[in-house]
Amino acid sequence: MIKKHLWVIPFYVLGLSLRVQAQDMASVETDEFPLHLKEAITTQRDVIFSGLDSLKKLSHVDGVVSAEDSIVYNRLRKIQKTIPLAYNEKIKSYIDKYISRNYHPYMCKLLGLADYYFPIYEEILGASQLPDEIKYISVVESSLDPHLVSRSGAVGLWQFMYGTAKVYDLTMDTFVDERKDPYAASYAASRYFKDAYDEFNDWLLALASYNCGRGAVRRAIQRSGLDHPDFWQLSPYLPEETRNYIPKFIAMTYALKHAHAYGIESAPTEFAWRGKPVMVENDFNLQHIAQAVNLPVDILKTFNPSFKRAVVHASVERPKRVIIPETDGLNDSLLYAALNNRLPQEPLLSVNKETVASANEIKHRVHKGESLASISHKFGVSVQDLKAWNDLSGNSHIVGRTLVVRKQESTRLAKTSSRTNRPANRSTTAYVTYTVRKGDTLSDIAVKFKGSTVTKIKADNNLRGSALRIGQKLKIRKTT
Repeated sequence: MIKKHLWVIPFYVLGLSLRVQAQDMASVETDEFPLHLKEAITTQRDVIFSGLDSLKKLSHVDGVVSAEDSIVYNRLRKIQKTIPLAYNEKIKSYIDKYISRNYHPYMCKLLGLADYYFPIYEEILGASQLPDEIKYISVVESSLDPHLVSRSGAVGLWQFMYGTAKVYDLTMDTFVDERKDPYAASYAASRYFKDAYDEFNDWLLALASYNCGRGAVRRAIQRSGLDHPDFWQLSPYLPEETRNYIPKFIAMTYALKHAHAYGIESAPTEFAWRGKPVMVENDFNLQHIAQAVNLPVDILKTFNPSFKRAVVHASVERPKRVIIPETDGLNDSLLYAALNNRLPQEPLLSVNKETVASANEIKHRVHKGESLASISHKFGVSVQDLKAWNDLSGNSHIVGRTLVVRKQESTRLAKTSSRTNRPANRSTTAYVTYTVRKGDTLSDIAVKFKGSTVTKIKADNNLRGSALRIGQKLKIRKTT
């Protein structure tokens, strides 16, 4: 006697990627059908149905109805680490948008930029003991554009508002905006996420607070009347933008993680070289560093988007981080001279041949339309210095004149003199006491205090290694 067996098994979950419809197994005698295959299919079916029953209880996993849904859901489960990656209609709609043909140029560009920025994020998030999935928040925030400015005034890769950036010790002044610095801004963002998670004890709420603020999340919890809600439970009480923020984050995480499956490939970027961060404790000129690495200065500025001017002010108390592209044409001697503010003995001509640099000073021929204010902005000096170096009065006619716009040697001598005249007694140095918290590293702590470095912390606390213990008291130099 011949029997037909029809197994229709929707492989929605639990590691199964496709909806499988077994074809009619006609002309197969029941007693000839292998027993071990029947048992395997029956067991597999029971596991799937059990998983479906559990899945129905999760409000954030609705809309899983097709073979493609099961593929996406299974992939999300595999890439999920610390932060829960849900799947529902809202997330699905953003995934469909990101992997669509119209979005391919944009996603290819993102993937190319991620090749450069993600290793930086992963290093900093790892040092802070934070989930590296957080790196995708930067993609949602800024599309990995350090110069992006939002309508509300947020700036940089992590879109810091001015007030929040100040809270997390980012410097914004005439010469630099550290919201655009991939390292400084990532350290600041790491501190924010750590504080937010400590408060809400839920990663998705911590990420949501980055969009609407921790105060808005607190108020939403109060309005909901819920005790320790998760993001999906609290979502109806959050602003609409924030309700969409987490689905965008999850969708972008999925789309970039599985980009190649949808024909999305990395687009070329200007980051063709590995960037090495170097802390510099004296003034330096980006033009000289560009010559040392044999690149146009515009490319060097791409690696260092936080600098507003070619001449960067730095000191022992306030060092600056410069990212050096490690090119094949890098000249170690020239780079050393550039980073240590030692100009070559022969004059260097700028592109327009109007600015001449010697070992002791930089001179500039003034063109029509230029003023002391514009020249001071261009060379990173004060108007008062320009007047003093060139014996100018307020009404001086400067067009056509060649002015001293930087006195390199006098700057170094002044610094040397100030250090020489400083009393040797260490009691004049102010310190603060810092208590080590869970997850702290020396680099984390150094970032929290302006002017502090890992080397200084080790020296001031007689530390031989980098190991810390929770509750340990550290003496940190206080910059005034």
